[in-house]
Amino acid sequence: MSNATLKVAEVLSVEGNDTRALITTDGMMVEHEGRPRRLGQLGTYVALPIDDVRLIGYVTGVARRDPASAGAPPQHVMSLQLLGTIREDWFDRGVDSYPTVGDPVHLATREDFQVIFGTIDQIAGTARYPRSFRIGRFAMDPDFDVHVLGKEFFSKHIAIVGNSGSGKSCTTAKIIQEITELDQSQIIMFDLHGEYAAAFSDEDGSIDANVTYLGERDLILPYWLLQYQELETMLVDHANPKYVTNQIAFLKTALQELKGETAEALDLTSEFSLDTPIYWSLDRLKVYAENMNDARYVLNSDQLALSKLALRSLDPAEQHELITTQRVQFNKGAAEGEVPHPQYYGQLQGMLTRLETRLNDRRYDFMLRPIRHAKGSRYFKDALKFSGTPTELSQAMSHLIRLLTGQWETRSNLTIVDMSGVPYEIVDIVVAVLTRTLFEYNFWCPLEQRHPMLLVYEEAHNYISRLVKEQRRTDQRSFARHIVERVAKEGRKYGVSAMVISQRPSELSETVVSQCNSMVVMRLNNPEDQNYIAKVVSDQFGSQMAMLPSLRPGEGFVLGDAVLMPMRTLVELPARTPRSADVDFFKHWSLGTETGDIDDILQHWWRQDRGLLNAQLALGAAAKGWTDEPEPGAEPAGVFPEED
Repeated sequence: MSNATLKVAEVLSVEGNDTRALITTDGMMVEHEGRPRRLGQLGTYVALPIDDVRLIGYVTGVARRDPASAGAPPQHVMSLQLLGTIREDWFDRGVDSYPTVGDPVHLATREDFQVIFGTIDQIAGTARYPRSFRIGRFAMDPDFDVHVLGKEFFSKHIAIVGNSGSGKSCTTAKIIQEITELDQSQIIMFDLHGEYAAAFSDEDGSIDANVTYLGERDLILPYWLLQYQELETMLVDHANPKYVTNQIAFLKTALQELKGETAEALDLTSEFSLDTPIYWSLDRLKVYAENMNDARYVLNSDQLALSKLALRSLDPAEQHELITTQRVQFNKGAAEGEVPHPQYYGQLQGMLTRLETRLNDRRYDFMLRPIRHAKGSRYFKDALKFSGTPTELSQAMSHLIRLLTGQWETRSNLTIVDMSGVPYEIVDIVVAVLTRTLFEYNFWCPLEQRHPMLLVYEEAHNYISRLVKEQRRTDQRSFARHIVERVAKEGRKYGVSAMVISQRPSELSETVVSQCNSMVVMRLNNPEDQNYIAKVVSDQFGSQMAMLPSLRPGEGFVLGDAVLMPMRTLVELPARTPRSADVDFFKHWSLGTETGDIDDILQHWWRQDRGLLNAQLALGAAAKGWTDEPEPGAEPAGVFPEED
């Protein structure tokens, strides 16, 4: 078919990024490449030949314009977004020659698409290692595969956004499954709801050999890795403002003393600070706080008024060592010749209550009782022992880093941090500590030894949230947001990239989203989310955001430098899918469900033990009643099961 027969419109106006073209055919339907094509259909592509190049454009709107004179036929005008330029057999993003009024507009041909997709193939084929990966098929012509350039996609952060049920989890699993095929890839995923074990397990429920799964028993994050502000948030009782200042003063003093002992053993006396991640004893902090909450002085003396007379005569330095290592007794009431400690007496009870509450909650054991919790961990049982010295316990941090970065007995490409058993109120701190640990590791790593890593944040809006006015007024802290924003701004210099996944992009940190150079934008119905994404993507792509509500499950726009132009893509289903599908109520109500052992479930509930559920998660698609793998012939590639 000649170029002349492909002409469907003429350029009517060109204003900035907006080009309008008047449709010149007799009707709105033409025969093109052996099949009928509707003109002006949103999302279709056109070509504008100018001299020796062809501009590729995208239809963003169509309107009818009634004539001024009676009896004249109505006119139809298309709005176009110019995307790139074809020169011979090469496609470049952007245009340097604009059309003018009267220039012809053709329907894009298969030859045009072959050049566009062939350019990616040529770029990817120039290296001795893979430079791209396949994500799915071109929605406008499924005969073409959509490939994404790896360096451009991962080095400058990624956002995957879309409504619940749009296919985010499957898209994430597809991408990660593709890149874990690279021998030296390194991904750390923060899995908020325990969905992804299923996507990286075999039919028998065994986790893949190149995947490290840190579930409830194996996730251990020792409290001594927390920075001071994080500890303050956990321990200081802000409910009673008049006691807060003294509790903060005590916590700083106690940490300085307790960390100082380990710092001396590590020869860090002049370098350590309250934030240095070295071992200190939480049990001793508790004893110290209990003693100081009851502390009294001998009147007109710096001697502590201990109830045992033999201890009253000790040197103040000896008394101080005593109250920091063991529980001592003070006289109760207003004993004659004694005065309460002016700063701490009765002031630390709120802190002690918060600490005891968390120590009595087994969900906090992975953090607050790490040595005891390590006994049941296949990864930490030899690294954390009660017999360990402060120096040895401090070195457990290197053990954690090796585990997270896949430097284990067998090379691991993916580490899944399952946080479904982590108390919601400390999810923010857990994400912050692990992210900071990984970022600081690469920050201090010599350049020649620095290995790139990708940090994947599922349900990111829960802990990388926007800083709203109310938070600014109340000084609410978001430790995860702070460190992930630092990764977003500085990470690419040190080989640390972030992938954020969210169903509510308007609730995400603006700093993080604005730094995401690549995006997979799936169906979004909420106007706030649509406007937010339209605001952070380039103006060149903003017009396409209006089509987000009409996307199918598993369909999305791939945007950014990793593709040569915005690609409306049918993302291919991953080989194994995460456990993110909605429960099929009608299926279970029609066919029934295996009867659960209520007594057994109650035992797990009472003990806060997710063993039953985690066993089911690890089974993946083989887990009875939870599989979201499509039945044979039921779902075409690119149409995903609904997410939970």
